[in-house]
Amino acid sequence: MSPPAEEVGTFRAPDGTPLVWTRRRTGSRHLIVVSPGILMDRNGPEHRLLAERLAGEADVLTLDTRGHGDSAGAFTFGAREPEDLAALVRSLLPEYERVGGLGFSFGGFHTIVATARHGLFDAVAVVGTPHRLFILDHNPLTRGLLRSLPLAAKRRRQRTRLGVVPRGWPAVPSRLVGRIAPRPLLVVHGEDDWLIPVSHAHRLYAAAGEPKELVLIERGLHAENMLTDAPEPLLETLAVFFRRRL
Repeated sequence: MSPPAEEVGTFRAPDGTPLVWTRRRTGSRHLIVVSPGILMDRNGPEHRLLAERLAGEADVLTLDTRGHGDSAGAFTFGAREPEDLAALVRSLLPEYERVGGLGFSFGGFHTIVATARHGLFDAVAVVGTPHRLFILDHNPLTRGLLRSLPLAAKRRRQRTRLGVVPRGWPAVPSRLVGRIAPRPLLVVHGEDDWLIPVSHAHRLYAAAGEPKELVLIERGLHAENMLTDAPEPLLETLAVFFRRRL
């Protein structure tokens, strides 16, 4: 394959909101669509590192979720984002033979919900993803939090625009994840995740159908923090999964 070429594009969500993405083109007929976690954007060093590594397996497109990075609108806490993702993937299908979905934390929520509702991905990986939202089921004052604080203090982010939390209960990933089968699913979680405990990964994995894989990263922090603290175990896990499944 030729060296990756980077391009930036704009996609209009179903409600007309312009969303911005970056794609690394490698000449592959396979694509990985990455949905970052809340407060993260496609131009952060974590996602640039991820895209560079996964470009060895497929084209990589990283989306700025609404209200994040260069995308317009405000984040709706999962009310609109899964449909945004599904519409984006649907627009890309004519260009690719197979498309994988990769979501971090809240981005994993979008990826699970979009796949359960629309079945557009051929393989799905989620990292540090909650089995449901808006619950506090653990004590976050752990060693993982202490290790994460210096990383958060150093991180430079673009401003995030948060909307109002929608009324009513959002979708519940652990109730929907079973619909992903028979598409392959990879659930990855850091053992030192202070924000979303490992129990959420076990709940998602237990509720999923085959084929499925569960990987717990030793000393791994929450979602993208693993790409800052100690990236190689997560990068290798994701690269191997998409190499095998796409």
